[in-house]
Amino acid sequence: MHRRHAKKNIPIELLRALVTIVDTGSYTKAADALNLTQSAISSQIARLGQLLGGSVFARGHGNITPTSRGTLALQYARRMLTINDELLAFAGPNAPPRQLVIGLPAWLEQHRLIEIFGRCSTTPTGEQVSFRCDRVERLLGDLNVGSIDIAYLCNVMDPPRTAVARWSEETVWVKSPKLALGPGAPIPLISWPGTTSDRAAVELLQQNGMRFFVAFSAPDFSARLAAVAAGLGVLAVSVRNIIPGIEIIRDVMPKLPENKAGVFVREGLDHQRLMPLLQDLVAMLAPQPLPALTAVEATVKKLPRRPRVKEPARAPALRRVG
Repeated sequence: MHRRHAKKNIPIELLRALVTIVDTGSYTKAADALNLTQSAISSQIARLGQLLGGSVFARGHGNITPTSRGTLALQYARRMLTINDELLAFAGPNAPPRQLVIGLPAWLEQHRLIEIFGRCSTTPTGEQVSFRCDRVERLLGDLNVGSIDIAYLCNVMDPPRTAVARWSEETVWVKSPKLALGPGAPIPLISWPGTTSDRAAVELLQQNGMRFFVAFSAPDFSARLAAVAAGLGVLAVSVRNIIPGIEIIRDVMPKLPENKAGVFVREGLDHQRLMPLLQDLVAMLAPQPLPALTAVEATVKKLPRRPRVKEPARAPALRRVG
């Protein structure tokens, strides 16, 4: 194989061909969508199979049923194309003017997101604000490189140096009332290994010599909460994320460490100019009253608070077990 085709990089056009075939339902339609010939599309898929070590579609002329290898490749291809297209949108030849970007965890509850979007959609000088919801680890990386400007982060190992406010939140184990945890029985765990909090929960169970198995796994936090409510297993969550229909486990499970959270800004950001927006953001996210503040935090704390919008009704009181 020619050196430039060595198994180090997968050309992005091969992944786009794979996704387009699946989305359009045929090689012919994919070729039309990508302005290529059908033979070119077929060659790209064959080359992708060579790089991955096997076919991505089941054998048969025009077959578009992904193999197990193809299904896995499709999942990664969609993620890689999303990042590729975002880069072109934000930094390409026709990139829009740079906007202030606020990063928020994807697990933040819906009513809180609606409130934040409504109150923080413009800067104090009237500029439009963009938002991004993602995993905390990705938000931290984007904040460090400057592609986002402000972020609400939780449980990061090496937090940014400039904090607007920092606080701690209680983290607990939750389950459905219909799920019974037998003494000494393996714990059915709901988790996603890509998150810091779930990794910490697994380590805690291991340290305490507790047997467990992963009963449900998904990157989407709402899906994990749904699995808890359905009685599939237990989950470690911040108290703020508890929903009706699930309960806190107190004495059966080992105590979880507190969730270290805060609102942070990127290096070099003129946060003084954004103080009213930052104050609003902290007021919507942080428990009140806030603990001891740094100089930057104290400045935010002293600002007069703008009128708050009426919040949706709170969830009913939580049941506690144990």
